[in-house]
Amino acid sequence: MSRKTDLRILRTKQSIRTAFYELIQEKGYEAITIQDIADRAIINRNTFYLHYQNKPDLLNTCMDELLSELKNAVILCPIHMNPFSISILEIVMQAILEHISSNITFYYAMLIEENRIYQFRTKVESIIKDKLNEGWNPVQGNSPLAISKELLLEFLVSSFMGIVIWWIKNDRPLPAGEVSFQFSRIVAYGHFKAAGIAVEE
Repeated sequence: MSRKTDLRILRTKQSIRTAFYELIQEKGYEAITIQDIADRAIINRNTFYLHYQNKPDLLNTCMDELLSELKNAVILCPIHMNPFSISILEIVMQAILEHISSNITFYYAMLIEENRIYQFRTKVESIIKDKLNEGWNPVQGNSPLAISKELLLEFLVSSFMGIVIWWIKNDRPLPAGEVSFQFSRIVAYGHFKAAGIAVEE
């Protein structure tokens, strides 16, 4: 009996969250009411309050769970090689895109256009930055880097997020593996060389 009850609770929570994601895309977070969520999920308000205290509690729970899953996916990426090698950039990008693809409705609601939740993007960027900074060695051989470590990290994270948002916004026009492959080579070789464009002085 408890298993049936647990499954019913899981289904109800999933219905609430699906309704919530859809409504964020349609109306924006601020405009959504608890009644809107209840109506879309085909439950009553009391059922909503059995699971969540209020709308911010629902938002924070959704973000925390998805970010935890994202972090776990990224943690599994090996870092034994140089964290800024082509391989690690490609592996981390692919892990993130595959995770996003499995939760595309949520990520679209959180990251795209005027309805996006800014604090969510900041937290995603922090996860990416922490991974790229893992195992960082500020000295290459016997010489320090020619540019600021912080500047390099900001550039990589901004580029990373720009590609992620383009991919979501355009309904995943390329497979995750292909985007990851191309991105890592743009970073490693520069956009002109990676595209096979000859640059004149």
